[in-house]
This record gives sequence, structure tokens and C-alpha cells, in this order.
Amino acid sequence: MATFTWTLQGSTDTTIDSGDTLQFAGPDGFDSKITVGEYNDGTYVKSSSDTDDSSGNTPNNVKFISQSGGTSGASQADWGDGTEDLGDITDAEATLKINFSDASSVATSGALYYAYDGTTTTAAPSGVDFRAAEVGDTNFTEAEGSGDALSMADQAAATSHDFYIAVSSGPTSIGAKSFKTRIELTYA
Repeated sequence: MATFTWTLQGSTDTTIDSGDTLQFAGPDGFDSKITVGEYNDGTYVKSSSDTDDSSGNTPNNVKFISQSGGTSGASQADWGDGTEDLGDITDAEATLKINFSDASSVATSGALYYAYDGTTTTAAPSGVDFRAAEVGDTNFTEAEGSGDALSMADQAAATSHDFYIAVSSGPTSIGAKSFKTRIELTYA
């Protein structure tokens, strides 16, 4: 049977369970607000009981800085040691590791990752700028709704497939924001 395992990477990775929330937070840590026009200073796993499941993890955070301006026009981000070109991020520095596994050896194709309004996969989240990039990309994708999804590399036949994704989010209007993210792929 095919399964997905979502992990917020860090010093000790945190598994994101079905009742958990991936929280993008401001400069004051867990549950802090992000100023409109800014991006996350922290990324956490919030449990269904509103506690920080990632508190012992020192979770990876990738903060979007600019869509261009780096070497050869690359996007820029800060993942803890100052502004760098997105193309320099490693698997271990990415925010998320999403593992797809199957008992049979299968190849993946057409993998997509995106944020949506929580109801309709084609609808972008309201009042949110959501950026995503697979490790190896030099630019972020504004991955809002399935029509603007981040396309990820196909993977050869194996029983386990890892996708390393840098994600960043910020509000474009005041008020609490809620949205979901999703991965889709074909396997054979």
C-alpha cells in the first residue's frame, strides 16, 4: 500500500501527523504573527491540542527574500545563515521532506506540490503569498492552487521516494490565515 510521510526537518525531524498543522510564524516564535508583506521567521508543527510538537527540533525555516537578485537572477532566501541563492540549499536544509513509499518498486511522475484554500484544490489561499521550491531549483514557484503548483522531478523505480521542499509564506492582508498544502503524483 502506498503511503506518504510528511516531516518538518531540523535538528531532530518532526513528523507531521494528520491532525497537525504546519505553522508559519513571525519573529517571536511559535504562535507569533507575521506582519503583512513579510514572510515567516519560523516554521513549526502545531498539534491538534495547540501545542508546539516541534519544540525540541530546532526546525528548519526558509524565509523568502526575493524572486530575483541572486546569481544569474536566482531567487534569494534565508534558511538561518543569511541571504543566499535558493540554488545553494541542500536536502538537509529544506523545510519539508515528504516521503512516498510503496511495497513494490515504482517510479513517480507528474509530482505537484501546492497550497490551496482548504476546500477547492484549484483555489489559491485567500490573503496569503505561498512560495515553494524543490531542492535544486533556482527560483521559487508561487504555488497557489493546483493550476500554479510546483512541479517536481520524476523519480526512477524504487520502494521509497523523498521530495525535499523549501516553503515560505506571508500574509498579504490582515487577519488569521488558514490553508492546506497538498502533494499529488502518479506512480507505476
